[in-house]
Amino acid sequence: MSSAYPVQPSRQYIPHIRSQCEHCNVQVEFPVPSPTPAQGTMLRVRCFKCQSTYTHAFYPTQLPPGYSTTSSSTPPHSSIGSGSTPPPPNARKGRKIGTQEKPLETGYYDLLGVPIDASTDDIKKSYRRLAIKHHPDKNRDDPHAEERFKEIAIAYQTLSDPELRKKYNEFGPKESQPEGGFVDPEEIFGAMFGGDRFAPIIGQISLAKDMKAALQEVDETEGGDDKDVKRDAKGKEILSEEEKARKEEKEKKVTAEKAAARAERVQKLVENLERKLSIFTESATGPYDPDVTNSWRTICQLEAEDLKKESYGVELLQAIGFVYVSKSRHYLATNQTLFGVGGWFHNVQGKYHVFSETVSTLRSAIELKSVFDQIAAAEKAGNLTPEEKKKLEEQAAEKGIQALFKGTKLEIESVLRETCDRVLEDLTISRPKAQMRAVAMQILGESYVAVKKDVDGHPDESEYVRIDTKSSREKDRQRS
Repeated sequence: MSSAYPVQPSRQYIPHIRSQCEHCNVQVEFPVPSPTPAQGTMLRVRCFKCQSTYTHAFYPTQLPPGYSTTSSSTPPHSSIGSGSTPPPPNARKGRKIGTQEKPLETGYYDLLGVPIDASTDDIKKSYRRLAIKHHPDKNRDDPHAEERFKEIAIAYQTLSDPELRKKYNEFGPKESQPEGGFVDPEEIFGAMFGGDRFAPIIGQISLAKDMKAALQEVDETEGGDDKDVKRDAKGKEILSEEEKARKEEKEKKVTAEKAAARAERVQKLVENLERKLSIFTESATGPYDPDVTNSWRTICQLEAEDLKKESYGVELLQAIGFVYVSKSRHYLATNQTLFGVGGWFHNVQGKYHVFSETVSTLRSAIELKSVFDQIAAAEKAGNLTPEEKKKLEEQAAEKGIQALFKGTKLEIESVLRETCDRVLEDLTISRPKAQMRAVAMQILGESYVAVKKDVDGHPDESEYVRIDTKSSREKDRQRS
């Protein structure tokens, strides 16, 4: 087919990196330097419009699609500018310290696709979307997926923390990175078990804080390796009376802090639950108002269907619902049966559940330890093939997550039992209102317990926080 257009000239393809001048805010691009810079390298770029020089932080994700770091198609560039000649001696140098309005570099903001004045909520939403999109398990054919996923996580950890974000804006990525990396057990637990959506219902999981404290204690211990530690025949550290007193004082302080944190957590959960139940108690004419009861049940079911989409949402809802149902039934049975016999029965049933869950948690921990012992014994014997080691490591990962969830579930149920007792045994309200709270709580709990996992073969987006193992892959194949 003929064309009215003349022959178009062409040139050799040279991959470019997109950027933005921090002085005049115009969009620019510059050739990829050769050899390809390391992650976090600060490049000096000359703006073609205002001719000023600014700094640009390089990250591999900025490379154009299909570009290989070993590509030789890009000619060497000793300096980055608008042309091939080096900048003149009197060129304006880039700023050494940025401000909150004009950060030293915007690499993390660009990585998350947010403006420099983005709110914490906007940063969190963008991170969640990108983490799901770029998770290695969903991009198995992309060799750079894992590195890109880590870069996104680092950018989020920095920009979501006000102090780290301030340092990043002023000094760039190296100054903002905390010593020891960005892995925070509380962040991991928060994302893995329910996320922010469950926080008003279960609060902040204390097991995460305990893990973080344990890791910090290990760091402190390792930092004092040069100290001459005396031990007894069993290998236990020998402490002086002064050291024992300091240790006991520290343990008392930690115990008091944990008790205060739990009390604060329960108080917030009580307020949240009372506020939620008031939708029913302030609208119903009595505990068995049919219209309000049906409306309340619908509200609870819609909330449950929405919450189940979160990571471990179904499992958490069923655990929460069990506590709500058992506590509300116990209260109603105690106040409606002769001598409270029905309440005694529900109390015994609840204690058996706690015992059963405790045994199950301990069993999971023992199974996890057994796998680790197998790995250690096989490595010591030297007869472990790479395939066998990978299989054992997958078992350890899966059992580790199971043990963590069961421990978390045990903690959540304990906190919620106390929360429910406070809500139902509130001395500032009348017995009829307390009874209405119990009815509303039972309906809420039944709606939570009734949720089921989707079986349409499409995994929830929240599954990016799950551990991918052979067993989980087999379950995915069976679903599909």
